[in-house]
Amino acid sequence: MRILAPVLTLLAALTLGACNNSPEPANLNTVKNGTPALWKVTGTQPGQTGVAYMFGTIHILPDDVQWRTPALETAIAESDRLVIEVLGLDDTKSAAKIFSRLAVSPGQQKLETRIRPSLHDDLERIIDSANIPERALNRMETWAAALSLASAQTRGLGLNSSSGVEEKLTEQFTKAGKPIEALETIELQLGYFDKLPEAQQRQMLTSVVEDSIDAQQDFEELFNAWMTGNIEQMVTLTDSGILADPTTRKYLLVSRNLDWVEQLDKRLQKPGTSLIAVGAAHLAGPDAVQETLAKRGYKIEKIQ
Repeated sequence: MRILAPVLTLLAALTLGACNNSPEPANLNTVKNGTPALWKVTGTQPGQTGVAYMFGTIHILPDDVQWRTPALETAIAESDRLVIEVLGLDDTKSAAKIFSRLAVSPGQQKLETRIRPSLHDDLERIIDSANIPERALNRMETWAAALSLASAQTRGLGLNSSSGVEEKLTEQFTKAGKPIEALETIELQLGYFDKLPEAQQRQMLTSVVEDSIDAQQDFEELFNAWMTGNIEQMVTLTDSGILADPTTRKYLLVSRNLDWVEQLDKRLQKPGTSLIAVGAAHLAGPDAVQETLAKRGYKIEKIQ
């Protein structure tokens, strides 16, 4: 589903919206051994004394794939801290409360009235397979309903965040006694969707419904591009989805990237080495975090 690429950063939280039992894993046609893209960031200007490794991630993975490489393990060993997008997803009750507070608003129209009539049958099919009560979806703002259904479709492929990159890296850094920090809170991350204009929210819902049949194929394309470090393909897949809309792109990608650049710029002006592990969409294309850091005088090396 073309909505998947730009919202992978939120899927771990959004599984809270899906109450179906985890199905058997789908027979996915995916690359088993990969070399996901990895960059090294060093300063060239006075005061830029820090070092960062930037690793683009996907937050939901099949169980039988190997994404670790010698280059990544070296970066992990050299890093004295891990920086990820958001902390606290392991506290599912707290995360669910935050999601519900932002997602549910009074006076919402029935969900079927927010898409064109020709998609009503497909919407009903998706809701039935998601096992989310329709009355619950009707109470949600459109962005929340769209992402809840997208998350349920992903779970339908037998995927969840428990085997995601951040989960594994967090375990590794915790075991090593190294600090873990976040660029956003759960509330801030979901808030970017909450602030989307209604027209863009309805585009998201339409995308979820229209592309539901191709969910497995679209995930395979995105996953394989990530596993092979094919940044050009990542850009193509991302730009062909909801981020093709300039307003949506500004809210969900550009604004967040700029905020992260400010945080990382301050971090890189202090000694130390950090591993920055964030959704791969944020490290692809002209708005990529590392591209903006380069404009501030940092040297960017693609080492994998």
